[in-house]
Amino acid sequence: MGFKKLSNNKYKISVELGYDILGNRKRKTEIFHGSFNDMKKREAELMQMYYHVGNVRNVNDLTFEQYSDIFLDKYCKDNISLVTMDGYEEALQRILPLIGKVKLNKITPLMLDSMYQHLKIGKSKKVLGYHSMYTFYKLINVMFNQAIKWELVDRNPNLKATKPKKEKKERRFYDLQQIDQLLKSLEDESIKYKALITLALDSGARRSEICALKWNDIDFDRHTLRIDNSLKVVKGIVDEGKTKTPASNRVIILSNATIEVLKEYKKWQDEYKKQMGKQWKDANRVFISKYGGHMNPDTCSKIINNIVKKHNLDYLTFHELRHTSATYLINKGVNPKAVSQRLGHSDTSVTMEIYSHTFEHTKKESANAFDEILQPA
Repeated sequence: MGFKKLSNNKYKISVELGYDILGNRKRKTEIFHGSFNDMKKREAELMQMYYHVGNVRNVNDLTFEQYSDIFLDKYCKDNISLVTMDGYEEALQRILPLIGKVKLNKITPLMLDSMYQHLKIGKSKKVLGYHSMYTFYKLINVMFNQAIKWELVDRNPNLKATKPKKEKKERRFYDLQQIDQLLKSLEDESIKYKALITLALDSGARRSEICALKWNDIDFDRHTLRIDNSLKVVKGIVDEGKTKTPASNRVIILSNATIEVLKEYKKWQDEYKKQMGKQWKDANRVFISKYGGHMNPDTCSKIINNIVKKHNLDYLTFHELRHTSATYLINKGVNPKAVSQRLGHSDTSVTMEIYSHTFEHTKKESANAFDEILQPA
């Protein structure tokens, strides 16, 4: 408690409020206009109003909403990507109205189960699927685990809450005939579109990885493609950095056909660069926007959507080109570990889980092939 005279009949009154949960000193200040005696009366009033505040600002009074601010500021800013941060903030917009006012240490598994039931119905009154619900579940898990590390709580109630059940869903992909139809349709498209789709099919790379590629990532002599970066765009802001996991850093050997398409595309881009002159933004990127800057990953999706509609092909998303690539390799009997490394999965078990149906089909084909050998002519 104290005051400072600023000028005649003008004072600055300060009331100490103790320290917040982060150890930051808190105080209430007020500029008072009046006589010294009136100022002292006001000082006494403020002391009576705020004397108790410093005593209640402790861990036990921290609400989930207050903690979410600390979590976003002190943990997320330095540890996660802009894309993940954006996802966390969107998820919290729905979570906070449900448990935001509850004290962090009073949240129970039952409260979380009730919250998940409410969240299950999306904004458009549509029941949310596994991936949407798992986003909420994972965020709550990360938040409580971090709160334990910070010694704000001593338990994670989410561990006893009901975890979303993973839906068994077959991956959509093109078979060999459909791949052939797609490749034939590319003959009527620009060389940029042809190069993009061909590379995606051959490499199985993610669209964020493809958009981050630079020409020095391609070795035309050795037919290799180096993937060690990822590019995403969040609300107009470019988020470019290292790939998803260390396993995502990889070198892929490309087919002769893909290399030839990329050479043709490089030749076109060099000519296009000359035409743009000073307007060209030389970032050495493989796939570009109009003036040589980065290509938004969403553009990849728009390109494949336009192609399948224009040529009356079966619907396929850009990410499903990755599934098509993987499924084709598996059906050709390529070793699961080699497929896993090509896709940049963290472990072969991830590949086996995602493409379990395809691997099972391949096993049956192997048994049938051996059956043919054993059967007498």
